[in-house]
Amino acid sequence: MNSLVSIVIPNYNRESLIRETLDSVLAQSYSNWECLIVDDGSTDNSVEVIQEYTKKDSRFKFIQRPSNHLKGANACRNIGMQKAKGDYIIFFDSDDLMMQHHVESKLKFMLDCNLDYAVFKSKNFGQPDDVDEELDYSYYKTYEFNADNYLLNNLRFFTNDLIVKSDVAKKCEFYFKYKADIENVLMTQLVLLSNKNGFKDENVTLKRYHDANITQSLEGDKKKGLKHLFFYYYNILDNIYDLNASPKAKQFILNQLLYNYRNIDFNLEVSFFEFLWKIIKFNRPSLLLGIITHRLKK
Repeated sequence: MNSLVSIVIPNYNRESLIRETLDSVLAQSYSNWECLIVDDGSTDNSVEVIQEYTKKDSRFKFIQRPSNHLKGANACRNIGMQKAKGDYIIFFDSDDLMMQHHVESKLKFMLDCNLDYAVFKSKNFGQPDDVDEELDYSYYKTYEFNADNYLLNNLRFFTNDLIVKSDVAKKCEFYFKYKADIENVLMTQLVLLSNKNGFKDENVTLKRYHDANITQSLEGDKKKGLKHLFFYYYNILDNIYDLNASPKAKQFILNQLLYNYRNIDFNLEVSFFEFLWKIIKFNRPSLLLGIITHRLKK
């Protein structure tokens, strides 16, 4: 194996954590990688820490998000993805750790099975006693890895779990508008673009459990959770229409969108008329009526 693998890491104020993350990249058993760290305007000393690594190993690349570009981890992931020179791309978080075989195992599986993208497993570390170390991936034993099962919420995976062919990844985009970092939008595009995928029942990532974890904060904040779900379903509407999702998946997503919209009692940073226009093309009069009715009640 000699393919170049690009590792894309967004960073914001991770001075106390990113050194450990970059050390885990340095310790990889597979050596033909580049690591692009895209900083989101950090105000701590994390940039200085990152530059220590770029000076001692040229495989590390530092990129500063342009000041006129929207902020957010996903905006940084998009910047890193477009600048990546590798044949394959791995997205990683600035607070998590790669196990030593992370890159090698992912690349070997992709090559052996001739895949466009693949999913591996993560497990927790640093978690309290009442939280399991092992994360649940049992649904991959029950459901086939295809677009329908992903869109129907039968399957899930973390950003760190992915490896993607670079030319496939660059047809997609992480969503970063409306102050909502939603990785699932890129994953939706992936499953609709290609069914050449695979799941490997192997842990390759240590996922740090801490109070600043975005997933955990969503679980504890109802308003933030509702906003996250609404914008996930809202922002894959064009994808499921343009990339020909199945009628079953379309109906499920439209129903979920309406359900979450009805539960929102705060203003959303989205044009109501843009919202209606996205719905009209699906030719679902009852859904359209439900949205208009809820709007009139607000």
